[in-house]
Amino acid sequence: MKAKLSLAVLVIFSIMVVGGSVYAADEITAYMGTSPDNNIAIVDYIKKKTGIHIKQTFQSFGEIEAKVKAEAPNFNADMCLGVGSPLTFMAKKNKWAGPYKSSDWLGIGKVFVDPEGYWYNIGNFSFVLVGNKDALAKKGYTLPTSWQELLDPKWKGEIVMASPLSSGTANMIRFAFLALYGDDGGWDFLQKLDKNIHHYTRSGNAPTDLVGRGEFMLGITSDENVKNRLDQGYPLVWGVPQEGIGYDGTFAFIFSTTKGKQLSLCQKVMDALGDQELSDIMAGIGYMSPRPAANKLYGAMTPKYIDLDLGKAAEERPKNNDIWKSKFRVTYK
Repeated sequence: MKAKLSLAVLVIFSIMVVGGSVYAADEITAYMGTSPDNNIAIVDYIKKKTGIHIKQTFQSFGEIEAKVKAEAPNFNADMCLGVGSPLTFMAKKNKWAGPYKSSDWLGIGKVFVDPEGYWYNIGNFSFVLVGNKDALAKKGYTLPTSWQELLDPKWKGEIVMASPLSSGTANMIRFAFLALYGDDGGWDFLQKLDKNIHHYTRSGNAPTDLVGRGEFMLGITSDENVKNRLDQGYPLVWGVPQEGIGYDGTFAFIFSTTKGKQLSLCQKVMDALGDQELSDIMAGIGYMSPRPAANKLYGAMTPKYIDLDLGKAAEERPKNNDIWKSKFRVTYK
């Protein structure tokens, strides 16, 4: 009887109720949009570093953005950890995010730290061109070295990429091409490319696996999982076309509605994200990290980047989504 009573007391003291929600002790809820594998790596690191458990489920950047907009101003999570610039800048502008200046991020450049403390960027990611080595060799083709080569009719039905209506990676791809070629030239390029696209995926990482399995010859994909799939034996080749690639951040911010102990826990998580160990993890995945670390995918190479204005890209995303809906397929797999 005493043992049962002790267990009941332990359960009671191991949970708390905040704002009508039930939390395990030292647990927060976060919306996380990196790939499922990468979410787990970050969650495991935070647990080891702070003892805080992050309750999360994977959704793409676009899906998280839609969820946050629908929930505002009463959010069902304590923070976002791994979301794109459009949602992050929107959250700051609309005061959905609350400021917190973490001393653990001192000395890190402005690309990764908002000077007012509304957001922190745990790693820049980009997109690359991938090909299936076996399928290319069978056709006698090589991996294109220019984005313009993707417009060749020989690639019709052999290219996959994500939809910018659901994917942060695809939104980045779109605004990179609009920046590279100008608005008119960019939309013209995307329309010509669309003729060779087999279908658009929901997630920015999906083309890596589709091409790796040999279902398609080419994919425009997030760079974050390419090295992992190479290590797993997928017959992938990858490259940065000569015109360059775009980039976006992987942002974290605390909702302004988060209060009390949950706020304190989120602040501890944010502190831990500024540690060198997290940069090592992110660089080990393939991200450009806040603190210097060996990059798993690019090594010592610094990719050529297209000159971008992420603030402008965030502001123009709704307009660009409307244009996309008028010109392209709006369904995705």
